[in-house]
Amino acid sequence: MVTTLGSGESGGSVYIMDTSGAIDFPAVSPNADGRLERVASFDRTVWTADCNSDGTQVVLGTNNGAALLNLETGALSWLHRCKSDILSQQFVHSGNVVLCGLRNGSIVPIDVRQRHSSLSSSLTSPITTGPTVPMLSARHNARGRNQSDKAKSSRVIRMSSAVCSLVALSSDEHYFLGSSMDGLIKLFDLRLIRKGAIQYYAGHVNSHTHLPLVVDPSETLLMSGGEDCTVRIWSIKTGEQIYAHSVPDGLFTALCWPESGHGLNGFSSLFDVNHSWGAWMGSRDGLFYMHGT
Repeated sequence: MVTTLGSGESGGSVYIMDTSGAIDFPAVSPNADGRLERVASFDRTVWTADCNSDGTQVVLGTNNGAALLNLETGALSWLHRCKSDILSQQFVHSGNVVLCGLRNGSIVPIDVRQRHSSLSSSLTSPITTGPTVPMLSARHNARGRNQSDKAKSSRVIRMSSAVCSLVALSSDEHYFLGSSMDGLIKLFDLRLIRKGAIQYYAGHVNSHTHLPLVVDPSETLLMSGGEDCTVRIWSIKTGEQIYAHSVPDGLFTALCWPESGHGLNGFSSLFDVNHSWGAWMGSRDGLFYMHGT
């Protein structure tokens, strides 16, 4: 799944990309050689999105709230309306709950199984076979919205700055990690929301850029990289920083910890055979691989 932010008078869009075969990136056309299909476009900014594990639902974070798109039926519904941009989202492993991270520092867990208000009917776009969906005004159905959002407010988690990354642990979906743009990284338990964070991961220097998070396949290690161009690894359980490496001018905005023993095409990776760990890191300068001893 690929989403676009939108610009000017046009809003964001959702695309599905076929990655079953190798892609020659230097020769890729604007539609990725026919592999990129637009399934929906919208009349507002789409900041972020996530897809559930079985590929049937997509949750969208916009400048007016969170919406749920059913890829099988095309149905679209509001999950949460707010005045703050939703910058990060993450389905928990079961797909029953989605975590939404807002620019104002709030993290809102939403049960997608509950009944939510439907959006208005779709309008056909002149530039795509998929629907262009006019999402309802924030003032539409204000009474129902206020009651619903008031009920959710008791489950809101607060961070000190804009929430830029969320990672739910698959080993126990009650636990999830969150990072904010001021460099803070915390571990939360959905059962203990009022208690606040149950673990902290200190060391990063950050103020205004995206702070990515990634965990290793065993879910024992957490990696991130901040504006100080330093990649750090912590123990998820203890919060202890166990690795730090500075990369001059290396501002990494994307991290990927591949499944152990598998490369990009499902073959045994040549990179992690003789290393204790290895991860991919992406920046404006390219794609890099960092590994342990």
